[in-house]
Amino acid sequence: MKKRTWTTIMGAVVGISLFVIGCGKQEAQPVEIAEGVDKCDICHMHVANDQHATELVLKDGKVLKFDDIGCMHEWTEKNGTEQVDTQFVRDYYTAEWLKEEQAAFAYDKTYKTPMGYGILSFQDKAAAEKFVEEQKTGTVMSVDSLKSHTWERTMSEHKDMNMDMNMNQDNNKSSEGTMQHSSH
Repeated sequence: MKKRTWTTIMGAVVGISLFVIGCGKQEAQPVEIAEGVDKCDICHMHVANDQHATELVLKDGKVLKFDDIGCMHEWTEKNGTEQVDTQFVRDYYTAEWLKEEQAAFAYDKTYKTPMGYGILSFQDKAAAEKFVEEQKTGTVMSVDSLKSHTWERTMSEHKDMNMDMNMNQDNNKSSEGTMQHSSH
């Protein structure tokens, strides 16, 4: 009886050990974007829960969020990739999270992105090629070709959007002032 109990205990220990070794470290996962709360770790603008959002998961588990793939690139240029576990982008058509190294990209300076970098992410090369064909402009890129990309920004659209937002805020302040003044 004692030999059988000992064998059962040893079997359980070996089984649990193999299970723990097999599981190892859990694979990094993207986290949900809280619109109106989450801000880009580079430009500090709010991150929309859309196809332009990107994330870096650091080796310590911390998640950094960006409103444009160009901002994520800027962060890695400044900080390196030694502490980065995984980089995530979103498919342009579905907004599903993808590991950056598995995605394909389309670039054109006329493509509208939050910070004007003009780079869009796709689940595969065929989807990126289809988009470029539909737009009748652009270049399909791989994650490797992003490394040698110039990362220029076309900010005219972004500046116009900011001016509109500032004008609306100024108009709202004027309206509030008028309302406060008339209530006295």
